[in-house]
Amino acid sequence: MKGFTLMELLVVVLIIGILAAVALPQYEKAVKKSKLSNIISLIKPFGDAEELYYMANGQYTPSAEDLDIDFPAGGVINESDKGFIRYPNGTLDLLANAAYITGGLYAAIYFDASKDKFVVVHFLQQSSYPGRWVCVDRNNSKFCKSLGGGAFTSTVYGIQGDAYILPMP
Repeated sequence: MKGFTLMELLVVVLIIGILAAVALPQYEKAVKKSKLSNIISLIKPFGDAEELYYMANGQYTPSAEDLDIDFPAGGVINESDKGFIRYPNGTLDLLANAAYITGGLYAAIYFDASKDKFVVVHFLQQSSYPGRWVCVDRNNSKFCKSLGGGAFTSTVYGIQGDAYILPMP
């Protein structure tokens, strides 16, 4: 008689299930890291354009349309508030902080990756944390903590969650 017994098949299925349970969280973390990298490359040009605008005008702009920049593909400016640019994977808030608290504590740009439960904040040079990048975990996602940065103890513009400084080069 040739073939496998029911017990042997169950053991193989159990082993495959255990391997999948271990590998899936690591896969999800790798996908989020890839998204984080894309978000950082999306935010950086807007931050640079804001700094150029600040050097020319002495304040940050209240409208994304005033920036001398081509928006990356897929971005749509919110008609009611020109400080928000909507992308399929989240919302880029270019100016809410800088427009209302110019030169203050929260002169920053942030991207809310709502589906992935984290927010990335890039503080502009005229803020209390110039040039700093911060990741905020939403809904106990623990993603930002896993990136290895230290805890960021200040509140980030009312965003609820645990904040961590991104170890940027």
